[in-house]
This record gives sequence, C-alpha cells and structure tokens, in this order.
Amino acid sequence: MRRGLVLADRYELDQPLRRGGTGEVWRAYDRLLDRRLAVRFILVDEAGSELISRFRQEARSAAWLEHPGVPTVHDLGEHHDEVRGPSLYLVTQYIDGLTLDHLIDAHGTLPVSWAAFITAQVCGVLSVAHQRPLMHRDLKPGNLMLCGDGSVKVLDFGITAGLAPGDVRRTATGQDAPLTPGYTAPEQLYGTPCPQSDLYSLGCVTYELLSGQEVFPAATPYEMMRRHEDEVPMSLRELLPDIPAALDALVLQMLAKRPADRPADADEVCERVLRFVTDLEPLPGSVDIVPPPARSARLYAGVLARIPATGNTSISPEVPSLPATLEEVKLPSQEEVAQGRAEAADLASSGRFTQAAELLSDMAEPALLSLGDDDLEVLGLRLDLASVLHQSGEHRRAIPAYRVAAVGLAERHGPDDDRVLHCREQTAVCLAQVGHAHEAIRLLEKLLTDVSGREPYDDLILRVRGHIGRLWLTAGRPAEGRQELSDLLADIRSVHGDDHAQVPGLVQLLDDPHL
Repeated sequence: MRRGLVLADRYELDQPLRRGGTGEVWRAYDRLLDRRLAVRFILVDEAGSELISRFRQEARSAAWLEHPGVPTVHDLGEHHDEVRGPSLYLVTQYIDGLTLDHLIDAHGTLPVSWAAFITAQVCGVLSVAHQRPLMHRDLKPGNLMLCGDGSVKVLDFGITAGLAPGDVRRTATGQDAPLTPGYTAPEQLYGTPCPQSDLYSLGCVTYELLSGQEVFPAATPYEMMRRHEDEVPMSLRELLPDIPAALDALVLQMLAKRPADRPADADEVCERVLRFVTDLEPLPGSVDIVPPPARSARLYAGVLARIPATGNTSISPEVPSLPATLEEVKLPSQEEVAQGRAEAADLASSGRFTQAAELLSDMAEPALLSLGDDDLEVLGLRLDLASVLHQSGEHRRAIPAYRVAAVGLAERHGPDDDRVLHCREQTAVCLAQVGHAHEAIRLLEKLLTDVSGREPYDDLILRVRGHIGRLWLTAGRPAEGRQELSDLLADIRSVHGDDHAQVPGLVQLLDDPHL
C-alpha cells in the first residue's frame, strides 16, 4: 500500500499506522464526507482461506456492534495491489487517542480511580458484545485506547489477526486465532474461548494499570503462557498496600484459572469496580480535562454498562409481531416457503447471515399457520434458521432455535434421525460458546449414550468425544480431558490413520508442553 492510494474512488490513504505479517493499518481520508478514517488491510495470498473467511465474518459482527465505546465500521471491500497482490480492507472510524500500553509507559501506574474508570468502560462494551455473544478474544493494552476526553475505545473486535505475527497461534480446534501470551485466558489456548475469557484478559489489563507490570512477566512467550496456566498471581496489595482490598479481590477473581470461578459477566465486574471511581484528576499529556465529579464518572461508566438493559437480552428466537387478525396475515404456500428458504440459503452462502436470519424469522410464524408444524418445509425452515443464527455468531438465539427444530424433526422422523442428532450436538456447541461448559458437557454425554448403538468410529461419535475432551480441559478436569483426547486420537488412527480431519488439531493439542 502507498500514500495517496484511493480505494473505491473514496478512501485516500494518508499515513501507515501499523504493519504486520499479513496485514497493515492506514489512516485515510473520506473524500466524500471529508473526515478521517482508519483502513485495515489483510493480504489474501498470505493470510490463508480460514483467516480470510473469519476476517469477513467478524468484520460483519463488528459492524453489528453499535456502541460508543467501539469504533464504527463503515465499509468492507477488496483491493488488488500491484506489489502485494489482492487484499481485503475494512474501513472504520479513526480514533485519536493513546493506547493503554503507551499510557502505562508514560505514567507507570495509574490512580485507582482511573484504572477503575477504564475497566468499567470496557465492561460496558463487553456487556453489549457478550449478549450476541461476540467475544473480543484479544483484549490487551494495545487494543484499548484512552481519548483526550477520558473515554475509552475498544479496538479490533476479533479482527486483529495478521497484524502481529507473534500474536497468532493455531488453536486446538485447528483454527488460527489472535492470542497475546500475557493476556490470554488458559482455555483460549485449547480453542474453547467463552465470554469469561475476555474478563480474564481485562483482569490482566487492570492488574497492569494498577501495578505497572504484567501479571506474569517471563522471558519467552511459552514461559508466560505456562505461568498463566499454572501459577497463582501475586496479590496487588503485596505490590502496593494502598490498593483497596475489595478491588484486589475482584482482579484476582477475574484472573481465576477456571471460567466458572470468575465473575458471572461484565455487568458484575462493572458494578463492583464502579465503587472505586472517585474524582478523576487529569493525566498530563494524556487526558487534560477538567476533573469531572465522581457522580459524572459513575454515570458515564454506568450508562455504558447498562446499554443491554434497554435492548433484547433474551436467548429466545425473535418472533415477528403478527397482525391482529388472521385475515391480515399473508399465509405462504409450500412453494413460497421453499423459495424463501432458497433465497435465505443464497444470502447465507454470501455471508449475509443477518439478512438470512431475518428472512427466515419473518416467515416462520406465517408458514406454521399455513402449513402446520409437521410440514417438511416448516421443519426445514426451523433448522435453516437455527443454522444461520449459529453461523452469524448469535449463539444465544441459536440455542432455543436448535431445540425447537430438534423437537419437530424428532416427532416427524424419530429421535435417531441425523438431523435431530445434529441439532442436539449444535445446541451443546452453542452453550459452550456462551460460557455454559458444564451444561454443554452434560448434553454431549447424554447424546453419546443415546448413539452408543452406532459403530464406535462413527463420525458423530468421534466429533462428540472431541467436544467433550476439549471442554473438560477448561471446565475443571484437565486430566480427564487429556485422557479422552488421547484415547480419541488412538481410536481415529487405528481406523483412519493420519488422514482424518481431527488428527492435526489433536496432535498439536496433545503435544502442547503446557497442557
């Protein structure tokens, strides 16, 4: 990329901000609306198909996350550079501020009130994101920016891969993921992140803001990861006796090894940290503002944290409101439902999952009224809806959608139908995604019992065993998880050799010296 390059006849590159192995970030100007923007590139030839696919999907997810604490996403496009080849680019709001790593370098430690204020604002963003659930997965001082007015912006929601080669690691699931050793929750190393993983990372950041040092300093990334997995962090009060005991306890709880031992959600962290937000003094060279009264600071952080309370936080699928009388409802024919499903499939195949989900959701109730709950098209529509919700990352809505689909399919085709078993498997997968690992394991073990009559090396059985093993690694029984995965790898190799799709991920996971 070069200065002066114009994308889409609109976005003019001005100054490089960051470069990495497979991507770079530029400051740019919007010629149409006369404003500064940021443009993030990812190089197609160097990134790989999985990274490209995830970049597209998570760019769409970031665009969904409308929040004052997150830079607005404006555009997503493609560009071919004569030197570096094809690339994707994401256009976002340009944020003028200081990242927290630079803030720590400048000030060493921050006053308790500022550290608490920053933490509360980040919790406000996470509270909204986790409702989807959209996880950041790479919270660290370099991805958090303090602006001149004291507000905090959370950068790079899930789209940091490619900008720092050392921060990207192939997880146990076989997918590249952004990981920064000093801020990564233990369960993320096994490819099973959950909303509480972000709370762990935020705990690392808060610890550093208060102490001026990382939770577990180490000479190498692997040593740092080992310490995060195995060692108990030093109390902040041992380093700085003036730190309030309740704040120290909160940070240590955020740094618990098991997700279940951390605070329940970002709302809880915000409520507990707000009590430490008192009068804020200016931070010279960083935030030169008139110190707001404590009440204003609390209100600002509190508003950010309470944004979800004004929206729909239910995990139930959205049902469109129906007209007052059935005569006003346009009841679709079976052919029209089939056409709608085909249109939704086309949308999903091009990555437009939100549109696909809305189309199917709007059609679901009228189709049910028209054709009945045992009609094949209605049953297929329900399964399609659950699938696109899952693909779009809306796991909370996908959970009840899969359950409804499973019930209908079981009544029509029997409980052993492959589609019923698929719904049960995906329900558990979605539960794990939203942090309910033990409930997911319970459902998967029940599923494994119910399909015990199948061949022992059936693909479904092998997948379910893999899910269970990985979940036990991060749900309090790592030895049992490792044994399950070791047995699974041996069984797969005895039948399929090393050609089975699960083998590379299992080998890498079991060879991890820190497991």
